[in-house]
Amino acid sequence: MQKRDIDPKNLFIIVVLATLFIFAYQAYLIFFPPSEGQKPQELQKKESAETVPQLMLGTSREKAQPAHLHTYRSQHFEIIFSEEGGRIVSFKDLKYKKELITEEEKKLNLYPLEVFTGDPEIDSKLNSERYSVKIEEKSITLSLSQEDWSIQKVLEDKGSHFKLSITVKNLPPVFVSVGSHLKGDEFYTHSGPVLKLGEKTLRLDIEDIKGKELITGDVRFAGVESRYYFKGLAGSIPAVWVYRLEDNTTILLAKATQELSLYMGTKEYARLKPLGLSDVIDYGTLKLLVKPLFIFMYWIYQHLNSWVFSILALTLLVRVLMFPLTYKSTVSMMKLSELAPKMQQLKEKYKDDPAKFQEEMMKLYSQVGFNPASGCLPILLQIPIFFALYKVLTITADLQLERLLWVPSLAEKDPFYILPIVMGLTMIAQQFISPSPEKSQNLIMYVSAVVFTFLFASFPSGLVLYWTFNNIISLGQSYIIKRLTTKKQPKLSKGKKK
Repeated sequence: MQKRDIDPKNLFIIVVLATLFIFAYQAYLIFFPPSEGQKPQELQKKESAETVPQLMLGTSREKAQPAHLHTYRSQHFEIIFSEEGGRIVSFKDLKYKKELITEEEKKLNLYPLEVFTGDPEIDSKLNSERYSVKIEEKSITLSLSQEDWSIQKVLEDKGSHFKLSITVKNLPPVFVSVGSHLKGDEFYTHSGPVLKLGEKTLRLDIEDIKGKELITGDVRFAGVESRYYFKGLAGSIPAVWVYRLEDNTTILLAKATQELSLYMGTKEYARLKPLGLSDVIDYGTLKLLVKPLFIFMYWIYQHLNSWVFSILALTLLVRVLMFPLTYKSTVSMMKLSELAPKMQQLKEKYKDDPAKFQEEMMKLYSQVGFNPASGCLPILLQIPIFFALYKVLTITADLQLERLLWVPSLAEKDPFYILPIVMGLTMIAQQFISPSPEKSQNLIMYVSAVVFTFLFASFPSGLVLYWTFNNIISLGQSYIIKRLTTKKQPKLSKGKKK
């Protein structure tokens, strides 16, 4: 039996369907992300005898709003402390102009740095009595003394974070609150409790938290996160309580038995990495590809101080690595264009015999060395990179501050839709410079350019910029390859003179 080769038309359809399938699968992962860890009740150790701290909600807590306030300002943060309870009632990340204290915390009057022993009577005093507040150049000391016990909270400013030490007298080790997560900027990323248990980073699904859950073990960091922001503690944490309140508000308490690092702010890689908090960044289901890509782009950004150049550098790297495939693809398409007249003749000759037409066409391909698969492979190889980059550009907090001419932030869509239109035009230009001999395929590519323009209109501008750069460099490569491979047609000789 004669082996049948693949018809380029069929191969083209297969590639389009495969691309659509991958887009659909990635969309499924975005809208229905798989759980990255066990459910909190599965992590709870049954033998633990931890006393359950009571948050004392629904009592006089909500009415006792902070009144005596003190302000501490550093290069990165502005913090307001309340004497009542020795708590943080305002925490602003000055670089990103973001308030980290949520409206839910203000409404509940339940703030970061509150402490709990499990004894409601003592806890009420710990979080409502007036502390002595001492603010120095690089430290804040909050102290409270009673007849039978005392507590002292010390925050030491380390620039990008704080060292927190809590000293108690005649009290058991306390649980300290890191507050609740910010809402409203998820963009299909995780929002809620996040912790590192051993070597595994766990992002807890709020829907799986049944009231309150205890997690014990080798906890290395614990906190609450949103798309760009994290509030939490890092160090040796023996136990964590996670509470789920109304409106999917979560409160996290971490047991403080020794000095811990307190981080509240943007998920900026340069700030997080020295603290061992880089896994707070949500790399998603494609972590094996997303994380190295993120680190590479961040390295470029740190050296060039521009995310635009970082995206351009990535595009150049991808195009250079794929140049051998691009070269074969372009040459292959040029050969196919040269065969267009002969293919038309075969169509007319075998219009009533499709099987014979297929056979003759494959013979024609083999004569000139045309490989139908070579034109599709570069596109297929770029798809994983595209999705990984999509994730990188949706989790990179620094992009919020990166401008590009009329675009105020590369983390958001182009407000004027100019960049997506330019991207669509570069896709059409690609088809002009490397047209297919099949008119139907050209039409599909033109329609695809229009569809992609509308699709990318709502994407982060950084992603649209990458695809635009990619198209422009691809255009340049195709032009150079054509100039190098196109042979000049020899001039007809007029005959030799005798």
